[in-house]
Amino acid sequence: MFRIPGKIGIIALAMTLFVGVATSFPAAAANTQSTLREDIAKATAGHKLTADELDRMTNVVTTIKSDPKAYNLHSKKPNSLDEMVANLNNDPKIKALLDENGFDAREYLVASMTLAHSAVAVRVGPDKLPNVDPENVEFVRQHQAAVDALMQTRR
Repeated sequence: MFRIPGKIGIIALAMTLFVGVATSFPAAAANTQSTLREDIAKATAGHKLTADELDRMTNVVTTIKSDPKAYNLHSKKPNSLDEMVANLNNDPKIKALLDENGFDAREYLVASMTLAHSAVAVRVGPDKLPNVDPENVEFVRQHQAAVDALMQTRR
């Protein structure tokens, strides 16, 4: 079963090339956290997870984990989704890896955040998190083994 990692912050996941839920971000200021949360909520609204995305996300994470020193996984904490996108785009190796897997930085982040949010909802209950798409929760349930494997891979 999926275990909630100690830090599901979006950068922890994005910079390990898998992202999480903005509400667990230790933001420097309340308005920064609010802006990031709002950006994420807007960007992920209506996004439907697919098996193809899950496979491509898994490939990205597995590639990075196989040689983490080859990728710059350290960047400043973002104040917005645009900063998160810029952080990924500013690393040529990460950008190339995303391109190879059919993602641009924003698409990858949206898919990853949607997956992480939905996986947490499965674990804690969809009624305990805001803006949970029941179809994405069902997707995670149907692909639980692959989601669990991805979560383990990114640690």
